[in-house]
Order: sequence, then C-alpha cells, then structure tokens
Amino acid sequence: MNERTKNILLYTVLAAVLLLLPLTAMTHGVVSVELQEVIRFLLQPEDPQIPPIHADVLAYMRAPRFFLALLAGSSLAVVGAVMQALLRNPLADPYFLGISSGAALGAVLMMYANITVLAGLSAVPLGAFAGAGGATLLVLWLTHYYGRGRSFMILIAGMGIHAVCSAAVSLVISLAPSSRTVANISYWLLGSLEKASWEKDVYLAAIALPILLFFLLQTRILNLMLLGDETARTLGYRLEERRLLFILLCAIATAMIVYNVGIIGFVGLAVPHIARLLVGGSYTKLLPVCAALGAGALAWADVFSRLAVENGELPIGIVVSLLGSPVFLHLLLKRKRS
Repeated sequence: MNERTKNILLYTVLAAVLLLLPLTAMTHGVVSVELQEVIRFLLQPEDPQIPPIHADVLAYMRAPRFFLALLAGSSLAVVGAVMQALLRNPLADPYFLGISSGAALGAVLMMYANITVLAGLSAVPLGAFAGAGGATLLVLWLTHYYGRGRSFMILIAGMGIHAVCSAAVSLVISLAPSSRTVANISYWLLGSLEKASWEKDVYLAAIALPILLFFLLQTRILNLMLLGDETARTLGYRLEERRLLFILLCAIATAMIVYNVGIIGFVGLAVPHIARLLVGGSYTKLLPVCAALGAGALAWADVFSRLAVENGELPIGIVVSLLGSPVFLHLLLKRKRS
C-alpha cells in the first residue's frame, strides 16, 4: 500500500469516526435517547415523532455540549502541536507550560473581585487572556534568562509557573466569601462541559476557528521552526516575529478554552504524539489529524464522564488527566533516557 493510499484511508476513517460521533455520543446519558431519534433530530430538529423531553435534552444539553467538546478538543490538540514546534520540545503544551493555569487564575481573580465588565467587555475572558499571556511571557523570560534558551528548561519553568498559579487559585478559594464562589471557581480547576450552551459554542467558534485555520495555513513555517532559526535564515525566512505571533494566538486560544470549559490537561500533549505515530512529523498532515483526534478524544471523554457516576458526572478534566498522565510519564522518561 503506497503513501497516498494510506493517507486517503486514514482521512476516510477519521471522517467516518467524526460523522458517527454525534450519532453515538448524544445517545448516552442519564436520559437514554434512541439512535434513530438522534438521526431525526439532526435532520429535522422539530420532528414531531421525537418525544418532547428527548428533543429538549438533545437541543439544549447534548448537542451544544457535544459541539463544545469538538471545538475545545480540536483547539487544544492543535495548540499543543503548534507549541511543540515553536519551542522545539515534544513535552510542550498549554497545561504544562502554565498557560492554562495562568488563564484560570486571571478568570478566577475577576470572579473573586466580582468584576463583570471591564472597558466595555466581559471581564472574565479578559482576565483569562491576561493570565495566559502573562504566564507565557514569564515562562519564556525564565527560560531565556536562566536556561539560556534550552528547550528542556521551558518545561521546568512552565511546571513552576503552573504550580504558582495553581497555588494562587487555591489561596483565592480559601479566601472566597461564599460557597457559591468556591463552586464557581472549582469549575475552572476541574474542567467541565456542564455549562455548555449554544451561546458558548458560537463565542468559542468565533475565536478558535480562525486561529485553527491560520495555523493550518502555516504548516510550512511550523516545519521550518523544527529545523531551527539558522536553517530557516538560509532559506530566506526570519522566524522571530512569526514565533511571537504564534505564541500570542496560542495564548488567546487557550484563554478562550479555559474560559469556556476550565482547565483540561494532556490533550495538547498526548494527541499530537498519537497523530505523529499515524502520519509522521510533517505539520501539513499532522495538524488536520490532531484536530480530528483531539475533537474525538474530548467528545468521548465527555461521554465517559457522564456515564461513570450514576445520577451525576465526573469533571472531564479528571477523566482526561487520568488517561493522559501515563502518556506524559512515558514521554518524560523516554526523553530522559535519550
């Protein structure tokens, strides 16, 4: 089987899986829905043959939650793959570099201060973006100043920033004036799709999809970043300004994901490595596969989180961390041996 046939087969299988996801993921939950009802709903949402309670569950709970999982999962996976090229480090991702926890800290501080509007805009996403950007800049500065730009130092600095931001969030929780504030803050720490809505889907799609499309059009530059700046200069490319732009876009995407679903780790770390096993390291093939696998992984993790506990659900951040931790340990030990 030649390379072209393999690629066609792989993309066909991924497309089929993504087409089957809404048909299967939306049947599972506290309220069971038949597969044919899901198909009818997707083709004609106001079909009178669908029981009203099932139609409401699909329209206001399952469908927006499913699409939020697709958007967040694909965005996290693509951002993780892009950051691994930017930093030339296979262990880079928004979670371990402290970007996610920085975004959570910014959002939590806005909530704790009860600031809802800032400069005419919603304060919580602005706080998330400021936290994500600040954490990113701090990690890069620490790496440059203390680690002389060594790629492994980025991971150490990122984990340190992650620990500091997580501790700061815990401090805010301990000082929270009410149990309701604590519950709202816990949403950012554990990750959840429970508050999914069509409004959130549209809001995240308006930010994330243009960023994903931009990265898909920049695969040649991402491949050059893996070769290093000196090699890129010999080919007529200067990557410094593009790297800063890419980091900024990664911070924006991560901030919006954290604002909508909280902190979800390991998707940006594990999915790109799984994609590399399937299609290799070229970003022309890697990013589309990352988007598909990330979307599917988070959608199925959400199904598991809803079915794991009777009459309740596990936070999806816990589910993903339990599944992703072994992958991270394997990659870390493998890199240590090499």
